[in-house]
Amino acid sequence: MHWHILGAGAIGCLWADFLSRAGHGVSLLLRNHTTLRQWPRDGVLDITEAGQQRQVHCQLETPDTAATIRHLLVATKAYDTLSAVEAIQPRLQPGADVVLLQNGMGQQQAVVERLHGCRVWAGTTTAGAWLETRHRLHCVSRGDTHIGPLTAHTPEQPPGWNALAIALHPCTDIQPHLWRKLAINCAINPLTALFDCPNGDLLADTARLELMQRTCREVEQVATAAGIRLFDAPLAERAAAVASATGKNLSSMLQDIRHGRRSEIEQITGFLCRQAQLQGIDVPVNQSLLQAIRAMSPKD
Repeated sequence: MHWHILGAGAIGCLWADFLSRAGHGVSLLLRNHTTLRQWPRDGVLDITEAGQQRQVHCQLETPDTAATIRHLLVATKAYDTLSAVEAIQPRLQPGADVVLLQNGMGQQQAVVERLHGCRVWAGTTTAGAWLETRHRLHCVSRGDTHIGPLTAHTPEQPPGWNALAIALHPCTDIQPHLWRKLAINCAINPLTALFDCPNGDLLADTARLELMQRTCREVEQVATAAGIRLFDAPLAERAAAVASATGKNLSSMLQDIRHGRRSEIEQITGFLCRQAQLQGIDVPVNQSLLQAIRAMSPKD
């Protein structure tokens, strides 16, 4: 079985490793021919995990490569999802398998509407990795990954994924898991970007912690109205535990802001605020965070 991976960032390269080690062929779909020429070594990924090193060999392609695609993993930024999928849509075989593995919500529904006839899954993961260079990946944690179908007559997990050496949790309803990841992201990411601090620093300051708690209460209201049960404990407790466990980590949103890149605020807090509006719920704290991060982000 051969998987194409759209998005050669840290998560895309990490799944290239997982899929390759499970015996699948892997192609990385790079943005354009310039990116292809800049790749340091022809399809080789150097992986470091727990002090051990290994190499993964991938094929390198661009969206205009002629080969058809039967199995596709999308690991782009959430805001790039639809345009990236549309760019390679002519290459998708009828009934192709498409897996979306990203932060945020909203883009999944857009892809399902666009790819009629395809089998589509959404996943959410706590796996952690970072790229030292374009082809040097450090796997911090394999984490836990939940995955489930978004289209009818689709099994709980994609073909061949049962062989992946990760904690994979297939389910029939992925929506609660997407909401839980969204809730944690809403509680942590915008605040770290706003205060320019690692995750753990949100707990060390009384005002920041109180703001996180107010953010969480609004998120819980919206989730409850949407019929989603987030966690057994209050969201504020779960968010604080995650912030503590990842205390030295810099959220992806903070990294994007620091590097002058577009953030995923629209697919995280923006999605939450749009859902609140549909439910007639006032979320002033999240609205304020949305506007603040929008002001800090580069204009499209």
